Amino acid sequence: MLTVGQERRDRMEIDVGGELYAVTFSANGEYLLSGGQDVVQVWRVEDGKQMARMEMKTALCVAVSKDGGWIAAGTLWGDVLVWDANTYKQVFAHNQDDCTIHGVDFSPDSTRLVSASDNHTAIVWDIATRKKIRTLHHGGSVVAAKYSPQGDRIATATKDSVRVYDSNDGRLLVEIKVTVATLFNTGLLWSDNYLLVISDGKIKQLETSTGSVILEWPVPGTVSSPRIAMMKYGEFVTCSAKRTLTFWDTSTHTRLGLIQHPQAIISIAISPEAQFIAIGGSAGKLTIESLSPFAVSSVYCSDQAYLNNHATKSPWHTVSGIYSRARTTRRAVFDIGKP
Repeated sequence: MLTVGQERRDRMEIDVGGELYAVTFSANGEYLLSGGQDVVQVWRVEDGKQMARMEMKTALCVAVSKDGGWIAAGTLWGDVLVWDANTYKQVFAHNQDDCTIHGVDFSPDSTRLVSASDNHTAIVWDIATRKKIRTLHHGGSVVAAKYSPQGDRIATATKDSVRVYDSNDGRLLVEIKVTVATLFNTGLLWSDNYLLVISDGKIKQLETSTGSVILEWPVPGTVSSPRIAMMKYGEFVTCSAKRTLTFWDTSTHTRLGLIQHPQAIISIAISPEAQFIAIGGSAGKLTIESLSPFAVSSVYCSDQAYLNNHATKSPWHTVSGIYSRARTTRRAVFDIGKP
């Protein structure tokens, strides 16, 4: 069931029909996937129409390959599942007994999948052959696993450390002792050659070659199970805490704005060109918020000119051009607005 918000036409709400644990956008931003109680569902962002429904046991994490060809999910009951994103037919299923799959992530070239589980392992799978390539052993439950943007490394997180592996041969490159607050593959992000984690109520930027914490800034209210998501180009990051989403400039660490949500926030995702943010709520409500109607002010290095983007008549007006220009700025201040 889809309802469009009455107060602001830049918001759509979808009732997914049950508990909701994970949301993610397709690589082209046209579709949104939700994982929840016994189902993974595909929604068209334009109008909220359900495009597919794949039933399984409780799906805690979902991912879509960069080429748009594959959909993966990990379940509460140890299942790693892959579907063809064009036909929605299941092409791979593996069960790890007596464990939970906390995260799944595709390599940038869409040929491999890494899964993270609480049996102390992260497993790399070959999509074409459906075979296990290698197992990365840890000393505790693996709560997140993410490929680097270049695909040459895999970052994993346990409760008390982050590890970076060579994705080609599985060598451990560095282990960073840091307490990580993450749930269902959230709380750990690659930003170019750095990693961002939520730790001890702060966002910390980790240097992956040395293992040092090079930057950190406090994010109030994120001590317990926060979620983070980042714009594709890295200008800002959003972090959830209970019913609040805050947006932060990744260079100045200043708060850019916030969104208050009517439900406790379970999962968040930003579309590839930062047109939308998806919010999975505790009551089984999937909300798609357009970021474009909010004012955007950018201070340019060259002439200190100000650019103001105001709401248009179209609720789904693209802002990719605004953010493309903002990538050349020294400072960008995003007024995310008020609910």
